[in-house]
Amino acid sequence: MKVGVALIPSHDTIESIIELQQKIITICPLYPILYKTFNLPHLTLLQGRFDNSINWLTLILNLQDYWQRQQYSQKYKLIKLEYKSPGWYFLIPQQQLIFLELHNFVFSALKNNLFVTEEDLNKDISLYDDLEKNNYIKYGYRYIGNAFYPHITLGQTIDKSRDPNQADWIHLVESFTAKHIIKLERITVYQVGEHGSHAKILYSVKI
Repeated sequence: MKVGVALIPSHDTIESIIELQQKIITICPLYPILYKTFNLPHLTLLQGRFDNSINWLTLILNLQDYWQRQQYSQKYKLIKLEYKSPGWYFLIPQQQLIFLELHNFVFSALKNNLFVTEEDLNKDISLYDDLEKNNYIKYGYRYIGNAFYPHITLGQTIDKSRDPNQADWIHLVESFTAKHIIKLERITVYQVGEHGSHAKILYSVKI
């Protein structure tokens, strides 16, 4: 089982992102479908396969304490849409450095507990850049260290390529990012589902 550590937005933000995806998929089908109770919109700090020695609740309580000591805000603007091969569309938040610092905190605590299986190594990573490939081969996750890429996933296209009709729906994203400030409310440890989704909450604390 793959496990992730993520930041979860407020109920209102979750509803707004789900509504945005529902509008887009009438033009460009995306997966996984986001919901309020599973496949939650989220910002992943780390994801992978971990040994059984981790006290997950202690980890996220330590991360909660770190967040509060650093006096990070809970509110952020989503500034743009980005495409990432193969077929992914992401909402990108401002204040990238803050999320990199949170990622580094989690990765530093867990890097020696990560492992990779033969199944992981059989995955096609030909469209990853060199640093992402090295991360995936070593840790089973592409967005680590200098390759960390803070984002909230809107979804992946069916054919895993850029939508040629993106111009027909980009205005929906631009309208969304112009109006919405997201509020991050929880830190979760979650079971990773299909397409890297936030399938099931295993542990959760408020920020």
